Amino acid sequence: KFLQESVEQGRGGSMYISGNPGTGKTACLQSLIKQSEASFPSVLVNCVPLTKPGQVYEAILEALGASCGPDSALSQLEHLVFHSRAFLVILDEVDSLLGSRQEVLYRLFELAAHPQSRMALVGIANALDLTDRFLPRLQARNCEPLLLNFNPYQVKDIVEILQSRLNSVSREPIIQKAALELCARKVAATSGDLRKSLDVCRQAMEMAEAEHRRQAKDKENHDESQPKVTLMHIAKVLTNLNGSPTMQKLEALNFQQKLVLCAHLFLTASDKAKKLG
Repeated sequence: KFLQESVEQGRGGSMYISGNPGTGKTACLQSLIKQSEASFPSVLVNCVPLTKPGQVYEAILEALGASCGPDSALSQLEHLVFHSRAFLVILDEVDSLLGSRQEVLYRLFELAAHPQSRMALVGIANALDLTDRFLPRLQARNCEPLLLNFNPYQVKDIVEILQSRLNSVSREPIIQKAALELCARKVAATSGDLRKSLDVCRQAMEMAEAEHRRQAKDKENHDESQPKVTLMHIAKVLTNLNGSPTMQKLEALNFQQKLVLCAHLFLTASDKAKKLG
């Protein structure tokens, strides 16, 4: 509906999509864009590599195929917003643009909300309350985005998606139904991250295939039957992935927290090296 009422009609607008990692936020939006009957330019900008919030202006222009210097990026983007055909900008991991005063984010949402705007803006991040906590003045400026939250996948959802993926690969069942349900239940109970469940299945299939090859080699026969993934394979992979409580805590850290931890380890190692030297 957002796409239909904004960029497909040649108008601007903004939306903020939140949800846990692996809940299909970006993938779902890209799928809707492909299904759209209207033709409009759309660009996806990953905000994580940007070292300064203001660099996003230049990143958007480069994604649109326009080149410019950092000093004129904002003015050129404003020109496109008001004097070009409607286009869609998707800012993935938009929380990476948070700064001391949030001037960049305020400016982007204001541009999208302008009555003459041709830019539809979609920000994507994990935090549900990002706009309330860090951009409280959006409502006062009458440029508050539409909000959409993606809930974590439930067991039934994960099983259906995994089964659909498997059916597209092979007509014969590759993974036992009970093994699929075990994978789905474990992932749904922790994070609901679909990517993790896909990774579990991939590793389990590799494990089953390796075992099948070893058994065929030991028996010196040429068994061409397809290896089956059982509960045992899924359980082993889950045990290796979950590992110790320390590993679980490390995996739960967001990107910025991991950067801080890496910097701390680097500085600690440097201090030790200086003392030894």
